[in-house]
Amino acid sequence: MKKKLKRIYIEILNTCNLSCSFCTKTKRNQRIMTLLEFEEILKKIDSYTDYIYLHVKGEPLLHPNLQEILELSEKYHKKVTITTNGTLLKEKIDILKNSPCIRQVNISLHSENKKKNYLDDIFWAVDQIPKNIQVVYRLWTLKEKNLDLKSTQIVNKIISYYDLSTETVDKIMTQDNIKLGENIYVNKANEFLWPEIKNDYYNEKGYCHALKDQMAILVDGTIIPCCLDGEGVINLGSIYQVDLESVLESNRVKQMMSGFKNRTVTEELCKHCNFKEKFNR
Repeated sequence: MKKKLKRIYIEILNTCNLSCSFCTKTKRNQRIMTLLEFEEILKKIDSYTDYIYLHVKGEPLLHPNLQEILELSEKYHKKVTITTNGTLLKEKIDILKNSPCIRQVNISLHSENKKKNYLDDIFWAVDQIPKNIQVVYRLWTLKEKNLDLKSTQIVNKIISYYDLSTETVDKIMTQDNIKLGENIYVNKANEFLWPEIKNDYYNEKGYCHALKDQMAILVDGTIIPCCLDGEGVINLGSIYQVDLESVLESNRVKQMMSGFKNRTVTEELCKHCNFKEKFNR
């Protein structure tokens, strides 16, 4: 019986219209996945998951064939989550609200967007999104869950726009996941350190959901264990040349999964990933 994953990330492009300081800059060649490549990937992963996330690096709403990407996702019965910096939501809203395959839209409000009144455009776009689609406003660059000046300003605008009750305001200030309304949430998290071999973080112990619940495919087809290996350091092969069963049954993957099960990290890159601390609590 084939292993079923909770989700597979597909990087449909690795370019972005912003250059935020918290997001590492890729050294890979800029690339946009073609529709033929995307459909081939959908065929390859079809029996391995029902859920795809159109994100690793890059801004997915920049894809010139976004509507066709979503139509293919619908054709293969995939439920889609999109993570976006929000700058193109207003421009692409007709595509999004008319795509029944979309189940969730994550909006990174912590993105360093200098466009004036950009939050007003985001709020307007979210109002157009069908209520069956979950919308999550993300604030993921906090320090010890404390709101800095910029985050406080954003939260104050959310409070004002949604005319939130005192109880909900208190939750925004003290809790990590807060429901604002029907299928609309705020999610808070500390800024994490992107895994890099040369960073200052190192821990040989820890647990991760990589390969147990998720994996990712970069824009060139490289299979990686999770969405944080944005440079493809842990290259498990090309989706165009291998099938997922052989990847998941490989000794390397078995060693990684066995290690995580026993709270021991086998891959050097994973030893430099502090995101796994989130799962050790």
